[in-house]
Amino acid sequence: MTKHFKHIILLLSGLILINVVSNYFDAKIDMTADQRFTLSKTSVKVVELIKEPMQVIVFLKGDFPSYFKRLANETENLLQDFHQENPNIDYVFINPLEKGDDYVNSLIDKGLQPAQISLQKSGKMEQVMIFPWAIIKQGKREMPVSLLTKAYTKSIDEQIEKSIENLEYALTNGIHLMTAQKQQKIAIIKGNGELDDLHIADFLRSIGKKYRLAPFTLDSVATEPVKTLHDLQDYNLAIVAKPTEKFNDSEKFVLDQFLMHGGRLMLLLDKVKAHKDTLMYSGKTYALNAELNLTDMLFAYGIRIKPELVKDLIAAPVVLKVGQVGNKPQLEQFPWFYSPLAQPNAKHPVGKNLDMVMLDFVSPIEILKNKTKKTILLTSSPKTQQIGVPTEINFDEIGKKPDLTQYTAGTQIFGVLLEGQLKSAFNHRVKPIKTGNTLENGESALIVISDGDIIKNQVDKGQPLKLGFDKWSKVTYDNKQFLLNAVDYLMDKNGVISLKNKEVKLKFLDQNKMIAELRFWQWFNLLLPLLLTGLAAWVFSYWRKRKYA
Repeated sequence: MTKHFKHIILLLSGLILINVVSNYFDAKIDMTADQRFTLSKTSVKVVELIKEPMQVIVFLKGDFPSYFKRLANETENLLQDFHQENPNIDYVFINPLEKGDDYVNSLIDKGLQPAQISLQKSGKMEQVMIFPWAIIKQGKREMPVSLLTKAYTKSIDEQIEKSIENLEYALTNGIHLMTAQKQQKIAIIKGNGELDDLHIADFLRSIGKKYRLAPFTLDSVATEPVKTLHDLQDYNLAIVAKPTEKFNDSEKFVLDQFLMHGGRLMLLLDKVKAHKDTLMYSGKTYALNAELNLTDMLFAYGIRIKPELVKDLIAAPVVLKVGQVGNKPQLEQFPWFYSPLAQPNAKHPVGKNLDMVMLDFVSPIEILKNKTKKTILLTSSPKTQQIGVPTEINFDEIGKKPDLTQYTAGTQIFGVLLEGQLKSAFNHRVKPIKTGNTLENGESALIVISDGDIIKNQVDKGQPLKLGFDKWSKVTYDNKQFLLNAVDYLMDKNGVISLKNKEVKLKFLDQNKMIAELRFWQWFNLLLPLLLTGLAAWVFSYWRKRKYA
């Protein structure tokens, strides 16, 4: 046996040994720049808590376009990582279309809406139904999870990229919600003219799937102030939705101390009072300063809501009746600059992958300097105008071309997250309530939106519509998802929502460049192998002549 042959035998033996050993050890090295194949510490922590068998049923199986297959492959890779971390988590991929119409209808009844995709088969275009969903099951409980993120992008490839970015959050959050009991509590503050339950019904219905909700009135502050404060401190979050009546100092003190003791707060406030119902009925209304007695409180935390209205050229339309044909009214849409379409902060988990949020009669927020960390969540376009109050608002300006020289106020702030060390609004002041445990500073977080209508759903025939849906223009805005994200962020103890910030950069082919250079690469792929083969033959022939000459 020659020395060269021994080297070949050793090499083959080594390869066989490595292959055998690899069957007993499952390891991988993630060398991607974005660590797309590595579970975050948050996901590992959530997955490790699963003590009973859990199954994830994924419906991405079947004959569908390559971009959905990419989503299916990424989902399988992630679930495989979950299974490796905790064998209690198992998964299966099924094609619901193979199980018959009854099964498909049962999925639709559960809220799993399919996607209709055009696919070319045998030279014909056919509509294919795809369910980009998963169901997490544990015992008798189950949780649907959408795998396709609603993203307003230019192409389906970009939407798939956004969906893959959101994949770890979607599945980790679903597993977390399956195992976590609804122990966290949210107080819906009442007693100061806040929106009634009918006009926040869709929000309450959606958030009630995750958290325990209860109305909480501040009226009892007048008779039992200490008990009211202690009762409120049993909640994790308090939401104040468009109050219209002034807060007295005792009520403010209760909210302030709730924050100072670690409670979270969401304030959805109208600094300017303007009635859109009056405007739609009579064609005009008056905008007045809505004094809620919260200015000093917000000032202490580090912001100020200006008593002004913002007109924005990027705004939602208003639908007006312009005529009548028989018994049918003729409706037409007009730009209405008092309803700005606010842009969420795409770099923060609250605004990640969201489209515009519709606001109504909104005021600008001014950021003040203090030690509290502030993150801007909602902004206007740069083309804005600020209107002081009191002022009359009417429909006379509809149909007129706007004077662009008046829309130079720049980008305005409509939503702010304040977190970290907060200074009490009653610091070095006489306290209206003697509680015995008053804090001058506290570690907490609150979100302030300068428009109470952000949470208001429309009503049709006495029934609440989906939050963010405008029944007149038939357009759905992202108010609902923005507020749900905001609540999740304030309530998040495990950092699950931070997974929304994970970025995955997929490499897509440039379709225009590919078409333009198609001929070149066809000839390149045809001729290059022939040239390389010919060159190799010439080198081999030359070498033989030199060796045996």
